[in-house]
Amino acid sequence: MSMTGGKMGDMKSDINITPLVDVVLVLLIIFMVVTPLLQRGYETKVPPKIQTTALPPMTDQTIVRLTEDGNMFINKDQFTEKEFLAKLAEVTKGREGKIVFLAADGNLRYEKVAWFLDLCDKGGAKNLGIVLEDLNPTATAGEAPK
Repeated sequence: MSMTGGKMGDMKSDINITPLVDVVLVLLIIFMVVTPLLQRGYETKVPPKIQTTALPPMTDQTIVRLTEDGNMFINKDQFTEKEFLAKLAEVTKGREGKIVFLAADGNLRYEKVAWFLDLCDKGGAKNLGIVLEDLNPTATAGEAPK
């Protein structure tokens, strides 16, 4: 029933949207059902797990430390600069990698740490590792490091 007022047998020019919506909803339901069935993983070949033996931990590690007030330590023993060079040369003598771990107080200037690195190199340490944990024996658990 048209309200435009024409003859009774004229064709309507309006599009009927209801069948279009029905078809689109049916297609949507079909895709929603089929899509999870198509999502499958790919078969891959994973390399076998290789069992390796763990290296034994080094029990004779050498840690050199420079404090904020200029004190030099090898492990827990304090030395002067000349004694430090002699003792470090003695400690690294005969070691294959000559690995030494460096610990420096966090408040030290870069120049002091660079000087200490050069001093360790003169003392025979060729491979230097850096210790990132606080080695200050005076700090307690709740106290901030100096």
